[in-house]
Amino acid sequence: MRGRRGKLIAIAFILFVLGCAASSMLGDNLVWNERYNAMTSESIRKPNHNQPIKMKFGIWESKTDIEFWTKKVKQYSLIKPNVTVEVETIPDNSGQYLKVRLAANDLPDLFYLKSGHLPIYKEAVLPLNDLNATQRNKFPATMDGDVIGLPLVSYSEYVYYHPSIFEEVGVEIPRTLDEFMDVLERIKAYGKYVPIAIGGKDEWTFYPFMEFGPAVLARDVNYLSRIAGMEKPFGAGSTFERSATLLREISENELAGPEALSIGYDQATQLFQSGQAAMIALGQWYYSEHQSKVNYDDDLDAFAFPWRESVTEQIYSATMQDHYMAINKNTKHTDEAIAFLEWVFSPEVYQTYINNTQNTSTLIDVDSTLPFFAQAKSKHPFVPFLYNGLDEKFVRIKNAAQYDEKKSGQELFAGAKVSDIQNRLNDNWTKAVQSIDDAGGELDGEIPSSHR
Repeated sequence: MRGRRGKLIAIAFILFVLGCAASSMLGDNLVWNERYNAMTSESIRKPNHNQPIKMKFGIWESKTDIEFWTKKVKQYSLIKPNVTVEVETIPDNSGQYLKVRLAANDLPDLFYLKSGHLPIYKEAVLPLNDLNATQRNKFPATMDGDVIGLPLVSYSEYVYYHPSIFEEVGVEIPRTLDEFMDVLERIKAYGKYVPIAIGGKDEWTFYPFMEFGPAVLARDVNYLSRIAGMEKPFGAGSTFERSATLLREISENELAGPEALSIGYDQATQLFQSGQAAMIALGQWYYSEHQSKVNYDDDLDAFAFPWRESVTEQIYSATMQDHYMAINKNTKHTDEAIAFLEWVFSPEVYQTYINNTQNTSTLIDVDSTLPFFAQAKSKHPFVPFLYNGLDEKFVRIKNAAQYDEKKSGQELFAGAKVSDIQNRLNDNWTKAVQSIDDAGGELDGEIPSSHR
């Protein structure tokens, strides 16, 4: 009896121990599951900083910028070893290449935009409202209440020239448009130098004449907004006509040389850098490129293009913001793209960049060091003309009318009559305005066939 009772007690004890063990294992499993779920949720909320990340930074063919950022992004990878930023060259800054990428939903993670292109991409880029870089930028691009781009640079337009050539020929700095043409004629008559180098094979090189000229002559920083409300802005007596006539005279009289239409930007700058051309009209951004090729500026000076008819008028130089940095809204690495943009605009990095490019700072807490331009402006003073290139209605009409002011400059050099270009542009512009009005202001792209 005792033996049987002992066995029962032993069995009961074993079952009790097994039950406790099972309960303990179940409890442990519940605790582990809770910990696993918490760890999983945490890993979703926070990026894995050890996971390799690759981003593309799209920059158009600005040699100074491409060289600078290609080297600089390697420093970023030292700060964040898991992040690699590839500098991608955008083949053109006219916007056509990026439009194809936009249609294919294949924009770079970060990229440069021109002010006139911002309206096209406003739905495709990330709002930058709350960034530290935004609060420190003087010229954030705002559309529909959101900041969609931050300009890296601001610059003025200049006519660069060789003082030694001016002295040799016996000409002075031109103060008006008539004086400018006279200086070109006298340099040509001297028979030794190309008066002004223009790389007409690259249509964008006509921008100082055909993009900025009409606006500065009109003395209207909102010129684009104004002509967007006109049906025939290019007619007789317009500032467009004055700029186009000036450029046509330069072409007809071969004041940019007999081969201006067959050479591109690179060849034109080589003519100037080698002292074969007396002048070249380009932005402030050109100086650093010139220095990289020539290595000295002893025979280099600059003055504002004299967009005025009389010396009694104020002389202005077109000044604008450029290289607007934007973030692709569909990037897979939003946090890292924001972090990289903040790094680009950090005082240490940005100071190095702006001094290297010799452009003017767009940040309230970083000043540019620009000894060449300070001296040039001291000798040849001008008032900055703060050109407003961001007007959404103008961009819509321009796209619909297929208006390209720089292409018009190239056509003038190819022999087109100013009046023919004016008539065509006015016809297209009128149809574009009408078609956009019919569409309630929402039309993009070409003019509908019903308005052609």
